[in-house]
Amino acid sequence: MGFPFGGTFATTDPPMTDERVHILITELDAWTRMGQRVQLWWRDDDAGECCPALEHLLALSTRHAVPCGLAAVPMRAGESLRQVVNECEHAWVLQHGYAHINHAPKGNGAWELGLHRPTSVVLEELRQGMLLLEKLFAARFVPVIVPPWNRMDAALLPYLPVMGYRGVSAAYKRQRPVPPADLVRADAHCDLLSWKDKKAGARFVGSEKCVRELVSHLAAKRTGLADASEPTCVLTHHMEMDTAAWDFLELLFSLLATHPATDWMRPADIWPISQTRTRR
Repeated sequence: MGFPFGGTFATTDPPMTDERVHILITELDAWTRMGQRVQLWWRDDDAGECCPALEHLLALSTRHAVPCGLAAVPMRAGESLRQVVNECEHAWVLQHGYAHINHAPKGNGAWELGLHRPTSVVLEELRQGMLLLEKLFAARFVPVIVPPWNRMDAALLPYLPVMGYRGVSAAYKRQRPVPPADLVRADAHCDLLSWKDKKAGARFVGSEKCVRELVSHLAAKRTGLADASEPTCVLTHHMEMDTAAWDFLELLFSLLATHPATDWMRPADIWPISQTRTRR
């Protein structure tokens, strides 16, 4: 099967062979021998209006009973997204910045949540975005910031709990700012797409790299080199996925469903509503 809705082209990367899966199975078996379970979660970025790619993603979520945290751009989200989220038992909404607009000067990378504008302006946009998503999605909205382009100035972090946010999720780095104690971090560890070729567009990074990234974080948690409480995250971008990326995701969900050591976490469990929250 293949559904290249948003990708510019498919890759020729073959399905996972026994050799490619072996290191992941070996790692999961190590957790089983320790009497522990692997906590995983799924984040998908850039949600706005409903589209065929998003419908396929939600169908995949339903078929495998895997919860998905949709990082929605408040200024792009609307009624069509609200309807499909409400119809999908396993869909949750996170906040993907405000408008997904770059405000950094040329040559500084893409930043919406940097300090290239007054802090008060950035925070007010986030506040307005939160209000929009709360109105649209009610209990399906989990107040967690997913910064566009996975970039957020560390100076903004202390403000987030005061505004009512429970957490933040960006790209995983071993050296990263320490958030306030009441702001839970759960980053993305395995991005299915490569963004290096700007002309050709995003493409599947390949099953070997995906498996290697998953195993790397799982092994680091198991051996005490990474925070064992942080769930391991698979990251997708439904609008950019090519056929090979969709196929890998299907195979990964099927594989993990057969292993007794794996648990897929809901965003509402990673960032529970009972967590201390100061209203803005």
